Amino acid sequence: MNQLYLFFKLNLLLLFALFSGAASYAQVSDPLPFLTRFTPKSAIITDIAYKDTIPSNAALIRLPNGKVAYMTRTNGKMEPFYIKAIETGYWDTRYEQNTNYDTVFADMREMGANTAYVMLHWEDIEPADANFDYTFADSVVAAAKRQGLKIGWVLFLHAQRDKVPTLTPETAWTFHLDDRDSANYTMQWVKRNGQQYNTIRDILTYGIRPLHVYGHPEIFYRIRRMLYNLGTHYRNDDTVIGVQVGNEEGFSFLDESDFNPVTTALYETWKQRTNKTDYAQFKKEAIDWWWQQFTSAYHEADPYKILSFNLDAGQAEAGDKKRILQTGTSAATYADGNLDAIGTMLYKGFGYQALLGLDHCYGNSYQYQLPILVPSEIGIGVFNSSVYFRHFVAHSLERAAQGFGVYCYGEVRKELSEKSRIREDLIQMFTMIHHNENLLYAGLPGPGAVSCRADSVNAQVSHLNVEGNETLAMIYFPESKATPDSCLHLSVPFDLGIACSAQQAGKYKIRVYQQGVESQSLSVRIPTKGIRNIKISGVRKEDIVFVNISKER
Repeated sequence: MNQLYLFFKLNLLLLFALFSGAASYAQVSDPLPFLTRFTPKSAIITDIAYKDTIPSNAALIRLPNGKVAYMTRTNGKMEPFYIKAIETGYWDTRYEQNTNYDTVFADMREMGANTAYVMLHWEDIEPADANFDYTFADSVVAAAKRQGLKIGWVLFLHAQRDKVPTLTPETAWTFHLDDRDSANYTMQWVKRNGQQYNTIRDILTYGIRPLHVYGHPEIFYRIRRMLYNLGTHYRNDDTVIGVQVGNEEGFSFLDESDFNPVTTALYETWKQRTNKTDYAQFKKEAIDWWWQQFTSAYHEADPYKILSFNLDAGQAEAGDKKRILQTGTSAATYADGNLDAIGTMLYKGFGYQALLGLDHCYGNSYQYQLPILVPSEIGIGVFNSSVYFRHFVAHSLERAAQGFGVYCYGEVRKELSEKSRIREDLIQMFTMIHHNENLLYAGLPGPGAVSCRADSVNAQVSHLNVEGNETLAMIYFPESKATPDSCLHLSVPFDLGIACSAQQAGKYKIRVYQQGVESQSLSVRIPTKGIRNIKISGVRKEDIVFVNISKER
């Protein structure tokens, strides 16, 4: 009897440890030799019928229509969570003296955000080798929790020439794990105009971004250890909802890289194992394998919260050949690197081509399988005109994205009165999304029972629908994307006719949203395959108009 009692007791303790996280995941798995085949660990997708059994406060859920969406726990139950994020850059919060994150996050919440993307550097949580310290990160999380926001970490793995992560990034311990022959061997070596740079001090002096040799054994092991530790630390936290693994990472953004002998040896290993010789292909396969290892290490600790990535300015996704050859990244990196979310950047330079490149690579899979689409940086203010900002949001929504992030807080913060118009732009967009969030969250591309057609040939009408019963039509004018902010006051409002056609006869509720407010609400009866025309007044070509249609009972 005592042995039987002990057996059940031990099993109960094991189950408790598994679900509480108290004793599971003791340490990250051992590192594998370069290019060893393995099965990467992605975030778990749970069917909606079992959502409240998930031992996590945030998780990916498969909805009844097959769409993969994100949920967070509220009052003990998993509820839909559509990411509306503002990113805090190093330059608008981290380098200011005594930043009050309660004030910052309260300001974001006032604008309508529900998430803050906060830049965090490797050294912020591991200031010395194997010495993890979450004092700063935990203080940010506590402030976000007090202000009712979620946190998505934007995790920098590299330093930057403009004093990130510290005023003296050349002292970063990760760049000095293998110093010999007056060179730093855990750093990518680059050439510019025939000059080779093999110390972080020289690279920073000459204005080049220093990146790690991800395949150096001392770096590879420690990045995996750090990510596992980060996942473990916030596994049961109800404020942190995900991590961006790296910010614009890859190989050096120069034509000639990487000349570090460590990388050269890895290249030789790759050639022997694959019978290939192309260095650009080596870069791609190496980056993919390293990120599979990094994401898997995190998911060993936390199998539910999502991991994303972004590539520099969207150029690789846009198919820019030079950038693809330089960095080893492309639109395919998100899937091939085992990311849960596509955190692409949408700026006027490459944004439209980046979206097309992603469409070519992923087709309609955004909605049904990983990686899902959650753009991390849609530029605002100096980074995009108002119309570019609105259009990039619309392009994300029409692809059934599970949210997006805006870059950055420094363009919309309350005390910058000269940027009040930009701030109002963001508030209006978040408000429009809030009014239509259920459809945006669960909607799939295409019209439902009702479709809309504009009487202007220049208008783009995109649809989302939920189970065919509810429809959201988003109307915008692609030709207006070139309109500079200085000319917006010259825009003349006009009336836009919309023809609403139904597959099934019935009475429908139509709500129209413009510039952040509901401008119309009407009930109409539409016969089967019939048309009901409505008029939307005060339309400006630089705006986005939402038409929400649902069948009345």
